[in-house]
Amino acid sequence: MPGTIALVGTTGGVGRHALAHLLSWTVDTVRAGSRDPRRVPTGDPRVQAYPVDLTDRGSLDAFCAGCHTVVNCAGPAVTVGDTVARAAARAGAAYVDAAGDDGLYRAVAALPGAADRLAVLSAGMMPGLSGLLPAYLAAHLPDARRMTGWVGGRDGFTPGAARDFLAVGDAGYGEPLAAWRDGARRSRALAAQGGVVVPFFDEPVLLQPYLSTETERLAGRLGLTDVDWWSAFAGSRVPAALADGARRAAAPVGAAGLADAADALCRAAELDAFGRPRYQVLVVELSGPTGSRVLVCRGVGANALTGAAVAVGAVAAAAGDLRAGVHHLAEVVDPAWAVDRLRASPAVTALHVEDGPLARYEPIEEGVA
Repeated sequence: MPGTIALVGTTGGVGRHALAHLLSWTVDTVRAGSRDPRRVPTGDPRVQAYPVDLTDRGSLDAFCAGCHTVVNCAGPAVTVGDTVARAAARAGAAYVDAAGDDGLYRAVAALPGAADRLAVLSAGMMPGLSGLLPAYLAAHLPDARRMTGWVGGRDGFTPGAARDFLAVGDAGYGEPLAAWRDGARRSRALAAQGGVVVPFFDEPVLLQPYLSTETERLAGRLGLTDVDWWSAFAGSRVPAALADGARRAAAPVGAAGLADAADALCRAAELDAFGRPRYQVLVVELSGPTGSRVLVCRGVGANALTGAAVAVGAVAAAAGDLRAGVHHLAEVVDPAWAVDRLRASPAVTALHVEDGPLARYEPIEEGVA
């Protein structure tokens, strides 16, 4: 694959997985950026360790110069925003971001010459795989009218990911408690549920409803009438931290309250995961007049799955397979091609489609992967 891919945030929770995937998928050169390039793994001659400081425009411009594609895995997204996207645009490079949704889309689309360059956003686990995998499943049931999705498990949070997760309700790209009913968003249609047994999850989970704009766009494209989407959390401490985090994030202390809530969520997740297998599961059921189909994707963790997803976007961008313009990953990458890549990924331990309905599957016994 010709050209250099510049990877920002190489040594972070997502970036290290993205780097491993890019190298396994035979890219020519990865310019691996980090504040401390000594932390970049350099055992592969294709890896070029570079210093980069996102707060220094000159440093960022020097890092992006001469690269075919710039990939952003730095966080938190609420802080980074379009900083790296602007540097990629100044360098005339294609851009891929593991994060972002509507707000970042608008910012990147407003950059000069955006229509003539390629930008792929929302290239993570959610958003990203949460839109791409249901699109793949839809090819197995073209007359689908209803979708239900569950995503989550027992896993940790990086500080940046925790801040982004807690801020998602105010980020403008989705609505908690909402669902898709009769072809439109309906607010407060669902409520959180605790101790729910969901097939393919290792244990009972807390379910929190969240309708993202990614899911709304997917529902519109597929002609779905009804969609329920749930975030699933195992363990007892994370649900308590989420409830407390919502109160802190809404307090007048603002950013300080959000940072404290994120720290508490990280600690809770680590305690819940201590001594237990970590996993992430995405289960989607589509149903229609001719029956139902179920997709199951199981991974070793959210960071690893996000790293795989952003690498899928980066490989497609660097190969020149995608049209110019600003796109969300799930709406521009071929789902079947992406699934073939993901099935070969060490981040994915299972990815398969089954006959439905979901109710016919027995829940997995606790602790059995």
